[in-house]
Amino acid sequence: MPPKGTNLEQTKAYNLRLVLSEVLSNDEISRADIAKRTGLTRQTISNLVENLLHSGMLAEGKYKKGGTGKPSRILQISPTAAFSIGIRIELNKIVISLVDLSGDLINSTQINVTYVTDEDVIRLIEPLCLDVLRKTDTDIKRVLGIGIIMAEKDDRNHRHANSVVTTDPKNIAELLYKELDIPTFLETAAAAAALAEFLQGSARNFRNFIYLFIGPDLSAGLMVDGKIYGGRSARAGSIGHLVVNINGPICTCGNPGCLNGYISLESLAVHLQKQDKKARDPYDVFLDIAPNDPKVISWLEQHAEYFRIGINSLENLYDPETIILGGDCPDWFLETIIRVSRPFMRSISERGDRDLPRVIKSPHADQMVQKGAATLPIHAALGEENATYKSQAQFGTSYKRLSELLGHYINEK
Repeated sequence: MPPKGTNLEQTKAYNLRLVLSEVLSNDEISRADIAKRTGLTRQTISNLVENLLHSGMLAEGKYKKGGTGKPSRILQISPTAAFSIGIRIELNKIVISLVDLSGDLINSTQINVTYVTDEDVIRLIEPLCLDVLRKTDTDIKRVLGIGIIMAEKDDRNHRHANSVVTTDPKNIAELLYKELDIPTFLETAAAAAALAEFLQGSARNFRNFIYLFIGPDLSAGLMVDGKIYGGRSARAGSIGHLVVNINGPICTCGNPGCLNGYISLESLAVHLQKQDKKARDPYDVFLDIAPNDPKVISWLEQHAEYFRIGINSLENLYDPETIILGGDCPDWFLETIIRVSRPFMRSISERGDRDLPRVIKSPHADQMVQKGAATLPIHAALGEENATYKSQAQFGTSYKRLSELLGHYINEK
């Protein structure tokens, strides 16, 4: 159910954001469509749209087909309305991307790196941020914020977890905010990917779903009633630390038989290294693996039962509309996991009529984390002033940044 607007003048800032959200979340939407979805009068919507057109946030597209009466113009997000930067920081590389308000990628750069301290990371990413703005001729004032994806050291489920790296992701986010004076957000890869799917991807019509992310470890982004659920410490969704075999190997967390030891890119890298005696990095494990490699498929078949336990646990705990499977994996790998794991264990997800399969593959899994990082500030900017998205860490306010772009239209009667 779409959010409802209000005709009270003092809530104009909220209504302007509501209209932007409706255009962002729906294809081929007109003024009349927005009025119907939000409960605002057509005149109110017309006035709000005119404000957004004049401010450069919206643009008018082609006429909408069908219907009766005067044809309606399709509303679109202006390509120069606002921008966001997404940064993913891994132990061996940094990827930085600039996206527009619609989530379309404008520019992306990847560099191979080594670092030890927070200051090392800042010296790498600050010039990268400024460089991407210069290369694309982007006004820094129209950048709503910077989203950062970087795992906490004790969340890294692989051999590098005990390396000499001493970085603190929250401190890095705060230092970058102080250096650039641009709001910064820190989040997990799974939660960021879930937000990207929710705002601009395959889950735009869902309110309750799970994005299951297969990376060096296994994690879940939990979308509950249209909001990311982070839990007490904003680290909910650590499904990789679900104990699935009490007699299994000891995990980095100290428990035996965690799911990470059976389904994760770290566990795959360890398995392949034992077979071919070749050093493997969980971040680049697929570099020399051909599609449908028999060794990988056999490994998935051996561990499918543990994956089914994880799916069963998520379904019984959250009763999602569906579970979207993605990660740092090629499509064939994700498709194979789903195939070899069927039939799934019985759960409450079997009850009632289903419009979707219980587990589906993300249509653009390779893009979702980077898109998700850049989505964090956009999601916060379009929310309510006192109820902005709560990420793992946030410095600065994207809401105010967008208000500055909307300027006098917020206070205009």
